[in-house]
Amino acid sequence: MKLLTIVIPSFNSEDYLANCLDNLLIGLDDKLEVIVVNDGSVDKTSEIAHEYASKHSFIKVIDKVNGGHGSAINVASKIAEGLYFKVLDSDDKLSSIGLKNLIKQIEIKTKENNLPDVFLSDYVCVSQIDDQKHVVSLKKYFPKINEVLSPDEIKKISNGDFIMLHAIFVKTSLLKEHYPNLLEKTFYEDNQFVYHVVIHANSYCYVDEAIYLYSVGRIGQSISFDNMMKNYSHQLRVFEAMSKMISSEELAKLSDGKRQLVHLVFFTMCYLSFFYAHIAKGKDGRRKYKQILKEFKKRDKYQYAIYYHRYPLMFLKWILPCFRRPACKFVWKSGAKKKGWSF
Repeated sequence: MKLLTIVIPSFNSEDYLANCLDNLLIGLDDKLEVIVVNDGSVDKTSEIAHEYASKHSFIKVIDKVNGGHGSAINVASKIAEGLYFKVLDSDDKLSSIGLKNLIKQIEIKTKENNLPDVFLSDYVCVSQIDDQKHVVSLKKYFPKINEVLSPDEIKKISNGDFIMLHAIFVKTSLLKEHYPNLLEKTFYEDNQFVYHVVIHANSYCYVDEAIYLYSVGRIGQSISFDNMMKNYSHQLRVFEAMSKMISSEELAKLSDGKRQLVHLVFFTMCYLSFFYAHIAKGKDGRRKYKQILKEFKKRDKYQYAIYYHRYPLMFLKWILPCFRRPACKFVWKSGAKKKGWSF
């Protein structure tokens, strides 16, 4: 039985893919399913992927026209056979030891008939400039490690801490049952994926492992400051899509703990969208941001009030417009260093 499907969206990844795949050759071929989605690459990505697939039967390759990161996940989700589902970017890696220990936990919980909807773990930001490492952990919010908890048993997570895709291993059946159809040809759609998970997941297990090794500092990454300024419209597109994923009526039916997780993820998106809109050059970002908020308020004024009255966006909201862009740039750059997204 395949316990974990690892999906690797890949676009022009010839410099990274082999290294990514090598870390998955850990002798658990019968328990892993690896799906490399070649998203219209014009380099040797497909050739490398097929070479690995010819030698290792648990590795599959899908060649498709370019549709973006979300498109690759959409395609792979339809054929995934593993009990759990994990997205791994082709320029990142999974810790071999951490992966083995996660598989062990899945086997233990299977025997106990106590599988969580989501396994969460630490992840490590690894600088491609000087190999510095920064561990990102939410472990302090989980009273019990390696045990299945309901959202109401998880401590309230601070607004300064984010639940990121790197930390998530979600049950494939849950993903397929409520699949959100991630935006295509759009960066930052991983936030849409995370929001979908917390809306529908009813149980979590935190494993005490740093499993995902997240490469940061590489030129051309979507989280580089220059690309964030250029791709602000992608962030706002995701923000708009997420604002339609759950209504205030549905929120009201959730338990307190689950509602807090949903609020956290969406508030994070509000926070990030504000920054993207204000670091963008010109007025177009701010104009689009205001229009999304206007439509959100019109569509669901009660949910709008939750995020823009109960949680005032941040002190930057009250800064005079002429000072917001430099203030956002300063706060973002300092915050990114603190989170390990840059060094």
